[in-house]
Amino acid sequence: MPSLEQLLEQVRSHREGMVEALSDLIRIPAIGPENGGTGEIERARYLRDILEHSKFDDVEMYDAIDERVRLRFRPNIVAHRRGKVEKTVWIVAHMDTVPPGDLNAWDTPPFSPRLVDGKLYGLGSEDNGQALVAALFAAEALMNQDVEFERGLGVVLVADEEAGNEKGIQFLLREGVFKQGDIIFVPDHGTPRGDEVEIAEKHILWLKFTVSGKQVHASRPDLGINAMRMGSEFIVFLQDFLQRKYCELDELFTPDRSTFEPTKRLQTVGNVNTIPGEDIFFFDCRILPRYDMDTVISDITAVAGIFEQKTGTQIKVEPVQMTKSGPPSDLEGEGMKALLYAVQRVRGVEPKPVGIGGGTCANFFRLAGMDAYVWQTIDERCHQPNEYCVVDNLVADAQVFASVLADLCCGGQFKD
Repeated sequence: MPSLEQLLEQVRSHREGMVEALSDLIRIPAIGPENGGTGEIERARYLRDILEHSKFDDVEMYDAIDERVRLRFRPNIVAHRRGKVEKTVWIVAHMDTVPPGDLNAWDTPPFSPRLVDGKLYGLGSEDNGQALVAALFAAEALMNQDVEFERGLGVVLVADEEAGNEKGIQFLLREGVFKQGDIIFVPDHGTPRGDEVEIAEKHILWLKFTVSGKQVHASRPDLGINAMRMGSEFIVFLQDFLQRKYCELDELFTPDRSTFEPTKRLQTVGNVNTIPGEDIFFFDCRILPRYDMDTVISDITAVAGIFEQKTGTQIKVEPVQMTKSGPPSDLEGEGMKALLYAVQRVRGVEPKPVGIGGGTCANFFRLAGMDAYVWQTIDERCHQPNEYCVVDNLVADAQVFASVLADLCCGGQFKD
């Protein structure tokens, strides 16, 4: 009978290989078309080659049609090791990244990996390259053991996570890749100590507002309606209204309230001496699950109507993204218990269950009636210049996943 310590040591012995694999990923851009990129195809080719030389029984590509990219599809990879029963334990990571932003804010080019003081720098190193590499090495270490698989083991690498998941996990759910009774882990949220397990998420609502006034010369504002000024007043009024009405607290979440934040704003006019006739801006709303999103939108539309009558503007409200939150994952489920044990065993901490405002693939599983658990150990550098992965965290996370998979897929075959 193999020991769990032997399994963890095997994972640890591949530290250099993990760094090399993550470095290779950083060198391959995988930015979606919404952000001016060409998608994940080159990164998927690299990962598929790795998986086809592994001990998975099946490695399948699920290509979602997307006319916005050159090859007209977005790749998703599903690797599966069969077990005695139909149920499977899955680890889901995403291949795509956000764009690097201001290149001048990076100390070195974002696609050039750099290892300094135990940290591997590069775009996507933490989000979600660390999880992806940890999952692959954990699965391979377990498949190298002389054990039988009761449940199946699966690793899923998806596209389009950073822009709504329509071409990624939502596509795979529609394709029937997952089954009721499967257990899913989504390492896409964490803390520097690894002391949180995300079990719930807020509703996500992105709204576009178009305020139409009347453009005139800036020397005669009395002849026009300044859409930018009206839009600014509307932003302040609307945010105050929403925060007052939707003010209940839930200590599971951080922050413990619904949030309604103005974010992106488009340019109005190109010169200083023109009163703008149109103002376009966006709100990012993260709403506690107890509230109904349709009611929130109805309230926002009503407020816009009142503001129109008061100011003489026209205000168009358009949903850009609406993602309803699923029910919390089961705190007493097998997946949660296996994860808690593994984190305590490897990292020496006892994670607490939390809810988050950010959106992950886990929410779509919950909406489909499956439990999904979100955990990893990160410094929370994602979406920032000079993003990095702590190599010690990469290795320890792989050990945690190996322990979880050994427990759930090969229960009772590893002595501790």
